[in-house]
Amino acid sequence: MKNKFLIASITGLVLTAVSFAQQPYAASAAPTSKHVMKEDSAAINALAMYPANIRTDIFEAAEYPAAIVNIASLQKTTSSQFANLVGDYSKEEQEDLWNLSRYPDLIGYMTHTGRKSKDELTAYLATYPEDIRENAIRHERSHFQILKQMDDIQTQTNLQFEQIIADYPRGTQDALRTLIQYPEIINLLNDHLNMTVRVGDHYRRDPQGVTSWLDGISLAEARQNAEDAAEWKKTIEDNPDAANELKSAANDYAQENGYSDDEVHTAPDPDYIANYTCTPYSYWFGYPTWYPYSYWYPYPFWFDCGFYYNSYGNMVMFGAPSFYFTNWFFYHPEHYHHYPHLGATYVNHYYGNRRSLSGNGRVVSNWAHDNRNYLPSDFRTNKTNRADVIRQVGQMNEESRKQQGGRSMTPEARDQYFQKNASKYPSLNNKVQPKTEGAGRPENRGEVLPQPENQPHVKINKSAPQPARPQPQPARPNNEQQHNNNFNNIHNAQEYHRNNWEQAQPAQRTQPQQAPHSAAPSRSAPPSRPSGGGGRR
Repeated sequence: MKNKFLIASITGLVLTAVSFAQQPYAASAAPTSKHVMKEDSAAINALAMYPANIRTDIFEAAEYPAAIVNIASLQKTTSSQFANLVGDYSKEEQEDLWNLSRYPDLIGYMTHTGRKSKDELTAYLATYPEDIRENAIRHERSHFQILKQMDDIQTQTNLQFEQIIADYPRGTQDALRTLIQYPEIINLLNDHLNMTVRVGDHYRRDPQGVTSWLDGISLAEARQNAEDAAEWKKTIEDNPDAANELKSAANDYAQENGYSDDEVHTAPDPDYIANYTCTPYSYWFGYPTWYPYSYWYPYPFWFDCGFYYNSYGNMVMFGAPSFYFTNWFFYHPEHYHHYPHLGATYVNHYYGNRRSLSGNGRVVSNWAHDNRNYLPSDFRTNKTNRADVIRQVGQMNEESRKQQGGRSMTPEARDQYFQKNASKYPSLNNKVQPKTEGAGRPENRGEVLPQPENQPHVKINKSAPQPARPQPQPARPNNEQQHNNNFNNIHNAQEYHRNNWEQAQPAQRTQPQQAPHSAAPSRSAPPSRPSGGGGRR
């Protein structure tokens, strides 16, 4: 009975009202409608995606929500300090410094005993990612005092963090030290305190029951992810037009994000892929403030595209494209205008009756909602003409924007443009009427997706896997030991954060929304992402 109550009350965070009626809950234990929260459901699923040992740390931390609140408050202060510290520099320099902040032990080594010779620093950096090596050597020479101030902030923050957790049980302290290496988890727990309190309370009373319950969610999500990835892979492999357009779109995406043709077609070492690791941005300093959505893990472009090229030049697919690539594809009409078969593959995969809780599903649904007045009535069922419909929707949106000087038209103006030029788009719904005063026709408005931001340029290791880094000298506190994330171990959990929970709640980020000072770009086109090394999501 105790376990039955546990399941009934916690699943109030996860299930919809319909599913509640299907569960054998005791009447007294049935959750109320106020517990039916879509955001909490996504948050629970995000937690469930992490490996069991990390979930145990999450449970341990959730028993003490006050600690999470205090840690998040400290993070807000330190991230603002850092944004102020670097805010007067160019965007390129800020990106470099934010990228170096991912390696506090390295900054400590560079600054603790004064300047190092280039040979000494080069030798120490030998096992760091290539971009970080270049970055560190350059800024040790030009921004030593800033690096020293960064280390001072980090050192002071470590002391404050240890003071916050000092009175908690040893196991809780260790759990919190681990979780700050996964900044997206701390953000999630703080942004969903009601969920955190309830999960922590239930775990305190029945740890085995809560563990088993999330094990089940984790297994179901892993199975669904595997099925989705396999279905996407088969769809692309069976459709040469879609495969070729995915290659071309990925090339465009990579070039827009600063990669050269050589880098796009570089074949990474298989061991590098199999053992891929990523060091996130520092929880204390946050990620660059101009990013429109949460971005803790800088991955190379191929991660967003869902494939890379092997040494024979063939596509090696490992999953569907990420939210970032999908949003980039559907945000700019020239992309689905030029690559309509890829657009049709997205619609076939994510639209209609298919489960659409993913970030990609949300992007596709919003695109269909925004363009619903121009889609023919059989768009859902007529797959034969779908690519041509998508091409003409892209053409119409692209040409209407050109008439507006490159800006999106209002729904009313776009309807008027379409009505005047309907003959150019014969596959679309030619019965759209411009909205008139008092008309009841709904506008073409979906959820507003953020304008895509360039993602951090990350060089691909093409010859050997990244080795483990040496222990820093002098030794740093335990909570500063970097926690590298194996790509094949927890990337699905991180992707769930990026593609679902974080994209649903961009306004709830717990880092500064804008740098305190205006920084002039130092390149002809404003860079928007750190030139990070080491890899990602």
